[in-house]
Amino acid sequence: MEQNILKNLLQNLSETLDKMILTYKDIFLTAQEKQEHIISGNIDKLESVIYQERNLAETILLLEEKRRYILRTINKALGINSESTKLSNMIEHIQEPYKSSIKEQFDIIVEIITKVEEVNKSNTTLTKYSLEYINNLIKSICTESLNDSTYQQSGKFKEPELHRLMFEINA
Repeated sequence: MEQNILKNLLQNLSETLDKMILTYKDIFLTAQEKQEHIISGNIDKLESVIYQERNLAETILLLEEKRRYILRTINKALGINSESTKLSNMIEHIQEPYKSSIKEQFDIIVEIITKVEEVNKSNTTLTKYSLEYINNLIKSICTESLNDSTYQQSGKFKEPELHRLMFEINA
């Protein structure tokens, strides 16, 4: 009977990992789509992708919580007195046929996460350069820097006035 419980837990873990793989693939595709919209400057589509990305992240958090719960339960079933929820530690203690399939799922997840991190790093760099470009553009059309904020005698913060060089306000 204990073998049946362990078998069911390992099957449940495998199914959860499959769902995580699919969700991480969706996150990767979303990150790539996000990059396209950052480059093209399509703000509306970028906002939509960010919303989609947020939903996928919430899904991953739920799946991760489930995975940890299953791992703690498997550790108890195997008699391991560890609260560790690391999949790599648990893989060492299980037997075939689950050992190889769960190891393969683990490797796929790690590979996809690495790809997502690379795309996100690139997206962060692109966003940073876009913001720097916009800031420089604003500075080039204003005579005063946006960083010249001062405090008035009353102690209130005074925003700098932007004096336009290229555009006339009343035009």
